[in-house]
Amino acid sequence: MNTAYRVWDGEQMHYWDDEGLSLEINRNWWVLWREEGRGCRVSMAESGDGDVLMWGTELKDKNGKLVYDGSVFKMPVSINRQIHGSYAIYEVVQRNGIWIQQFLKSEKGFRARGYMAGLLIDNFENEKESLLFDGKFLESFVPEIEVIGDVYQNPELLEGAE
Repeated sequence: MNTAYRVWDGEQMHYWDDEGLSLEINRNWWVLWREEGRGCRVSMAESGDGDVLMWGTELKDKNGKLVYDGSVFKMPVSINRQIHGSYAIYEVVQRNGIWIQQFLKSEKGFRARGYMAGLLIDNFENEKESLLFDGKFLESFVPEIEVIGDVYQNPELLEGAE
């Protein structure tokens, strides 16, 4: 079972292996807390407050960095380099238990409808383009992907994306 998580509290990212933190989950409610001595628990973040809980994919990029929901990564482009440039940027999202790599933009700012190896893929929702991102697909590209940030701490990575 995947136990790696991170939590964005609006100002800071907290990780599953940060010392002294505990995550408590009860159905659709969660709270990240720290014990401050004598049994006193201080809430660091919780559902319903605009804080975000993100799970890890259990896979790491080429530099050994764990890939999480909300991670933004770049990957070399193997086709249509004259249009895209040398790399494309994707966001990792999880929808209905499925990991998805969501195309944001290419090095040259190209923002096409979602496709994979020339096949059109239906959009999952919203106006962003989505491509299936299951474990086998990601594992085949792990030696090439590089996590360059996340959507919360690096919103500039989303600039120019639809």
